[in-house]
Amino acid sequence: MSLQERIYLTAKDNIGETSWAFNKDRRAKRNSLVHFKCNEWKCNLFVYEVLYAAGCDIGTPNRYPNYDENTFSGIGSLIYFPFYDNHRPPCCIDWYDKKVSACKYIGEGEIGKNKCKQGDIITDGSHIGIVDSYDPNTKDGKSINAAKEKVLCDGFGFGSGKIKEVRTVRIFRAI
Repeated sequence: MSLQERIYLTAKDNIGETSWAFNKDRRAKRNSLVHFKCNEWKCNLFVYEVLYAAGCDIGTPNRYPNYDENTFSGIGSLIYFPFYDNHRPPCCIDWYDKKVSACKYIGEGEIGKNKCKQGDIITDGSHIGIVDSYDPNTKDGKSINAAKEKVLCDGFGFGSGKIKEVRTVRIFRAI
């Protein structure tokens, strides 16, 4: 089975799961140094854990000093403080800015969507998910993403999801 298939099936197996809900505390299953507290968005943690479980380690390059859930929103760019133990996977904007070296940039907007495959990563820089399907003829697509209450398979990235895109989406593929 290919890496793409493993990513897709791992994401699909988690549809409906509430472990990545906004109001839940979550420590990554395979890396106990990665910890997201209650009332933090966890879409990037979901993508990180899916890729990691499928065999693609994208790393945890973000470190935040004096982390406090009351003052940090979870949005930021690559900040590296190796002496802090609060490891974080790449944020949505890190993906959007093409800072995740373990994945290949496929394209932006319709060009990216037309080249996307199941298991690709889709982001607008504010939210992120795993591509479920896309039909270039009808422009209908779905992604699997951690929303506020649970993991959904909806139209995020393709214009019809619960979470609306704030920028033109970009597509990435694990390598």
